[in-house]
Amino acid sequence: MTLKGVERAAKGVGIRAACALMARTARPAGLPDWNEPTRVLVLRQDRIGDAIVSTGLFRAIRSVSPRIRVDVLASPRNAALLRRDDDVQVVHVFDKRRPRTFGSLARRLRATRYDAVVDCMMTAPSMTALMLMMATGAPNRIGLAGRGVDAALTVAVPPLTGAEHIIDRMAALGMAFGLDPSATDWRPRLAVRPAERALAEDRWDTATLRGARRVLVNVSAGRPNRAWPEARFVETILAIRRRHPDIGVALVGSPADGSRVQAIAREAAAAAIPTPELADVIALVATAHVVFTPDTSIVHMASAFRTPALVMFPTREGAEQWGLYRSPGIDLVGDVESLEDLPTERVLAELDVLIAGS
Repeated sequence: MTLKGVERAAKGVGIRAACALMARTARPAGLPDWNEPTRVLVLRQDRIGDAIVSTGLFRAIRSVSPRIRVDVLASPRNAALLRRDDDVQVVHVFDKRRPRTFGSLARRLRATRYDAVVDCMMTAPSMTALMLMMATGAPNRIGLAGRGVDAALTVAVPPLTGAEHIIDRMAALGMAFGLDPSATDWRPRLAVRPAERALAEDRWDTATLRGARRVLVNVSAGRPNRAWPEARFVETILAIRRRHPDIGVALVGSPADGSRVQAIAREAAAAAIPTPELADVIALVATAHVVFTPDTSIVHMASAFRTPALVMFPTREGAEQWGLYRSPGIDLVGDVESLEDLPTERVLAELDVLIAGS
């Protein structure tokens, strides 16, 4: 067995042990009366994109009754975004890199006396989520059935037939709150404050031709196989500017990719816009006419604002699960192991069509 296989086996043993313990300590509860004052904690201790696709769930739960309070347990990466959500009252932060803080967090969660805790992991089971559910002491533990952790849940919600996108899979959780998934709007939403929008408008006017159609290009990707080569970004930007002289192109990327953003902008004679804060890139997506990006959290920002987007995915599975959600644009599937193997010609053809229709 490989080292990776040993790690998976050890994780499986740990998850089964945690489930057995939680099954023994479960208290007969029955779901709360959602029309009474109720505290719900949603676990979202992962990435920015995961938080964005969950905003429809927060909104849906709150729509059930004004007496439901929705809190979220976040990670350091997505806490700032979750604090912007009007449907979320309190954001707790769990930093798995600082395990010594778990005890104080657990005491704080128990002191809040949550009535229900919701596990938002839709695919593989999470040992971290199990630990956090147990730490809350909540009598109702809600999650998706069929992931190998049913014994740990007091409410195992059946998956929705035919659901592929992560948001549609998550919609099943609404049934625990009496919601009809097919009659509920699960689309992500994000807010942009007036000052943030004004700053974005100023940045566009400074970076591009005033009044031009705005094309926002994100050159960063969260994983190596989602990174598109710099030279192909340059080639594509130069080509679309020749074909559409009335557009303005602005480049963004993660703070860690600052040198990459600058290099591409320099070679493509495009504008590089710094985005040191998450609010900066959110506002730029909201005010763009077209977004071009690899698979990353900006995809879900585009869905939230219905900004037309071209998104590059290595595989069809990734596009079906994490692509644009009920939003205009194109999920471009490379059918490749890495986006390094996705040719410029395929991207340019799709981007050309998207810009022409914007």
